[in-house]
Formats: sequence, C-alpha cells, structure tokens
Amino acid sequence: ENAKSSFLPVRTVTIEGAINSDKEKIQRKLNNFKGNNIVFVSRSKLREIKDDLIFVKELRIKKVYPDKIKVIIIEHKPIGILINKNQNFLLTESGKIIKNYQSKDFKYLPLINGPGAEKKFHIFYRSLKNMNFQNNLISQYNYFHINRWDIILKNGKVIKLPTTKYENSLKKFLTIFNKIEFSDFQVFDFRIKGELILR
Repeated sequence: ENAKSSFLPVRTVTIEGAINSDKEKIQRKLNNFKGNNIVFVSRSKLREIKDDLIFVKELRIKKVYPDKIKVIIIEHKPIGILINKNQNFLLTESGKIIKNYQSKDFKYLPLINGPGAEKKFHIFYRSLKNMNFQNNLISQYNYFHINRWDIILKNGKVIKLPTTKYENSLKKFLTIFNKIEFSDFQVFDFRIKGELILR
C-alpha cells in the first residue's frame, strides 16, 4: 500500500510543535514517507513512529495536496523532577514518568521530594494551576507521608501547608507575599488551622 508512487508522491514533510523532542530523529523517520502516495500516508503509520519518542504525546497529520505533509506534534509537558531512591525522573503534566532524558535541559524545573510524592503530586499541582500559582517560582516541593506539602520558592521563602484545605493557605500566601511588610519573613507556616506563623 505505502509503496513509492509516481502519482501524488510526497515531496515535503514538515514538523510543528517539537520542543523537547529530538527533531532530527523525527525528521529522519518522517523522511521515509517521501515518494509515497500522499493518499496512503496514514495515522497508523505515524503511530509506529511515535512509540519510541518519549516526549511525544500525540502526532497529528495534515495533508497539503498535492505533495506536502505537515506533522503536528503534541508533547508531554514536563513539570518537575521527581527524586526517588537517589534516581531522578521527569514528571509530566499528564502523569507520565520519563526515565531517560538529558538532565541539563531541565535544570529550570522544580524538584519533587518525599516518599509517595509521585502518587499525590498531580492533584496538588492541579490545585496550584487552578489558582495561577506559577510553577516557575518554585524551587522544590517536599511531600511528607502525613499528606502534607512544603513549597520552597526560588527566592528561598518556605510555605508550610496544612494537611487539609491547603488551597485556602495558598490563596492567603498569594495575597500577602509581595507586600513590603512581609518581605523580611522567610517561613510562612500555615500548619495550625486558622493561624499563620511567620519566621
């Protein structure tokens, strides 16, 4: 079916949306479609390419007749580096754990620490995202087995959250942390219900 064809052969293959993926590797794989009849280039063939590309979540194909294929790549978005038993893994927004990656490319991401953190982090991260708490302000997330989080910001400030209703504490933090009267405090401790202890 996908044999080389003199009728409507693919001459150009372009890629869009590759940020963390190996573009050269993808381009080499896609170049195999050149010369094939554009009509028979299928999603299932693309799926075979996707399987060994760790950052690729989805590949979409757009045929531009007569001779061009545009491949749109939807990637897994890295949100943190999970530290587990002295090994580092990349954690993505969709919950995928990526083992083999170039660590130097992701030094900007926050670290995620603590036994069981990988099971709880996505719920926590979603809460932060819903309230527009910027992930890029955060240096480290520390999880404690009593179902509690500490957040360490890149400016050194520490937020100690309670085990329940931590969203309220985060909202409170967001309203005060930029105010001048709070600038000298390093620790914002919300662990006791209804209280904020500053140090």
